[in-house]
Amino acid sequence: MFNAQGKPRYWLGTYDAWHLLIPVALAVVLVIWGLAPKPVQTRRTIAPVLAPLTPSIITQPTAGSTLLVRQFTLIQGTSHPHSRVFLFLRQIPNPEQILAETRSGTNGLFQFTMAPFPPGDYGFRVETVAADGRRAPSTEISVRLTAEPPPPPPPARKAPANKVAPKVPAKKAPVAKPAGPKQSAPAKKPSPAPATPK
Repeated sequence: MFNAQGKPRYWLGTYDAWHLLIPVALAVVLVIWGLAPKPVQTRRTIAPVLAPLTPSIITQPTAGSTLLVRQFTLIQGTSHPHSRVFLFLRQIPNPEQILAETRSGTNGLFQFTMAPFPPGDYGFRVETVAADGRRAPSTEISVRLTAEPPPPPPPARKAPANKVAPKVPAKKAPVAKPAGPKQSAPAKKPSPAPATPK
């Protein structure tokens, strides 16, 4: 196709160059759009539902107990299965410190074997750390250790027995039997008069 001057319509002349600018501009826009950084799409991840931690409890010795030094050999309890268990010691009134570490079994039981302690008042607690980092501390129990057995409690005083006369059971009144129909006395037969001599 030719224009009025006899030249091809899409010849690269200066008079016809604006026709080529449209596809070039579109190509430039497409290249810029393709090279521009796109926003990163973050995937939503749903956190897995974790099983609740089993509470940590010291079952032996019992809280507030008084034991001989030689009797205090074990600390036992329950916690979350397959977890690290830390034992904290506090010599009352001093602050606590980590004393030992162990692992709980499949059933959650743990045990610490104790070395001899000097007599005194002690506080013990444990803290379980699960594999995912969650912690389950127990409440502190207090134990008193003595070198000798505590004295037996004094016998309870018995109240003096008041002399009270035993109660005599009251006699029951005889039960009256219902009276039957009255019977009249049998009539006396007339006795024969004695015969008189004529």
